[in-house]
Amino acid sequence: MLILFSLSILLYSNTWKHGFALDDTMMILDNNYTKGGFQEIPKILSQDAFAGFLGEGKNLLSGGRYRPLSQIIFNIQYQIWGENAKLWHVQNTLFFAGIMVLAFVTLLKLFKKSKTEWSSLAFITTLIGLSHPLNTEVVANIKSFDLLLTSLFSLLSLYWSFQYWDTSKKGYLVASFISLLLGILSKETAITFLAVIPLSILFFRRFESTKFISLTAILILSTSSYFLLRFSLLGIPKSVEVTELLNNPFLHASIGEHYATILYSWWHYIQLFLFPIDLTHDYYPYTFGLKNWADPLVIFSVLFHLSLTIWAVYQLYRTLFITQISNFVAYGWLFYMLIFSISSNLFVGIGAFMNERFIFLASMGLSLMLAYLILALAKKMMRHTLITIYLISIPLVSIFALKTIDRNKAWQDDYTLFTTDVLVSSNSAKCNVSAGGKSYENALKTASSIKKTALLREAEKYLLQGIKIHPKYVQAYILLGNVYFEQNKLNQAFTAYQQSIELGERKDAPINLRSLAIKTYQEKDYTNSLKVLSYCKQFLSDPIIDYYIAENYLQLMQVDTAIQILNNLIQDYPTYDEAYNKLGEIYGRVKNDLATSEHYLIKGYEINPSNFSICENLGTLQGIRGNFEQSLFFFQKSLSLMKEPNAQIYSNIAATYSKMGKEKEAKLMMQKAIELSNPPKP
Repeated sequence: MLILFSLSILLYSNTWKHGFALDDTMMILDNNYTKGGFQEIPKILSQDAFAGFLGEGKNLLSGGRYRPLSQIIFNIQYQIWGENAKLWHVQNTLFFAGIMVLAFVTLLKLFKKSKTEWSSLAFITTLIGLSHPLNTEVVANIKSFDLLLTSLFSLLSLYWSFQYWDTSKKGYLVASFISLLLGILSKETAITFLAVIPLSILFFRRFESTKFISLTAILILSTSSYFLLRFSLLGIPKSVEVTELLNNPFLHASIGEHYATILYSWWHYIQLFLFPIDLTHDYYPYTFGLKNWADPLVIFSVLFHLSLTIWAVYQLYRTLFITQISNFVAYGWLFYMLIFSISSNLFVGIGAFMNERFIFLASMGLSLMLAYLILALAKKMMRHTLITIYLISIPLVSIFALKTIDRNKAWQDDYTLFTTDVLVSSNSAKCNVSAGGKSYENALKTASSIKKTALLREAEKYLLQGIKIHPKYVQAYILLGNVYFEQNKLNQAFTAYQQSIELGERKDAPINLRSLAIKTYQEKDYTNSLKVLSYCKQFLSDPIIDYYIAENYLQLMQVDTAIQILNNLIQDYPTYDEAYNKLGEIYGRVKNDLATSEHYLIKGYEINPSNFSICENLGTLQGIRGNFEQSLFFFQKSLSLMKEPNAQIYSNIAATYSKMGKEKEAKLMMQKAIELSNPPKP
């Protein structure tokens, strides 16, 4: 037990310096229920698992998810150590280490054999599971604490069930009931132990009908209690048609392709368990393409799973009625298939083709099968079987362990994870877009122009690939527009934002279009700026849009059109001070109508006396009229309101002082204007 616990810590200690990644954002960093304090716990109990992130009444997956216990623990932990990622990672490692010890103890309880080789079987089984790189996401990704928690309680329920069977003490029945209920409340995976526990009893204990009925009844009661609680608080879950490919990978598949692809993924799990080489967190469309029944691997997967399951059921029959001898390989396979069933896509849609973390607990059955084969091989090779067992096991476990340590590095942060895994999930729309999004974010953070350019090019490459795979990926177009915006490819940015709006996006894209229009105006491309603003106006009501439409017409020398637009603007938005300011400027500088200019500027000043531009314009107007005291007042007020004073305001103040005969003050102000016009070279 000490070896198992210590080795678990050793293998995953390199995750302690990592930050948050992947679903940590959804369940911790941006989850209102996690971050909202203890007062949010009632909402956790009465809402879908994703409500704290998506908002109440919204589900990502049909039927929803209900995991209040793990979410409540997230809430409590957040109040204790906040966003200190190291403590979250240490917690996951310690829980994983504890689960490995519990798995070993539980296997010993199941086997109940006196021979050393059965202790070795339990130890090697746990050692394989502990070191296997398929389990890295469960430990390295903080959010997967829910899977650790459900695994802990599921194994406890299995352990207490055997304790009851061996001692007939009713207290162990209660412990099994509570453990299973807590496991299901952590994550629905534990429901499978309603079948796993009776199966384990049938394989490893002499059948006693009274005990079996009592135990099965208590497990059914525990499971029913979960559903009673869930339905009473959330109601009967509704089956919602999922029309987004990223949440329904079989959206465009025929019925034949649907099931062929599912069965192909089943073999892929086995393949990854035996040869965990190309690992990834992402199996979204189309990491591997839709399969059909002409694919030999689909047929092979069907034959493999069907024949092995039939054989295992037959071995259970032999154990019960003929030999009374436990078949460890058959048990391992049925253990795997029962737990895997809930994540297999066959009965419940998981929103992806597959995911490595989904077989975390189930793979203990595969580890048992592999360990038993090692045991059998050792017995066949030499008489000193214990030494041989470890001679065979240690190299295998060492390879797994080294791969685990290396795989952990990918989970350092989102950028590292996405750009690492996109090499494996190169045909996944989500992984490409995620990699592109994080490359874009990192480009905004870097101070190096060379690095920024490289990151933006990288982001563009990933996003274009994501769109190629999934042409209706709305978020990909928004991100691509942002990348083009930063690259100053303004026409391409407009096309990308336009595409996202045509696909139904009405929140972020119009706001980004507004920024694009302003930047296009600043680039003096007034015709295109008008085009973007006119399109944006269809989806976003904002006075700044009309304001810049007027600005563009003004720059195109269509002054009267600009005036008309600004007058319409102040009718719709009577308190929009910038419109009054702009009208004041036009009438003063273009129309040379000082009276009308003053009318608009005074009105703007009454609305917002803190607008430094209005104050500056009023200072200029009063100076033209010879009202130097008032001119100085407005210039000085404008100066006090500016965050970063410019040379022009000091020059205006200097000119005013000069006209007032205050040459000393004028000279001082002019010196400041000169200093700002010619800043010292670094």
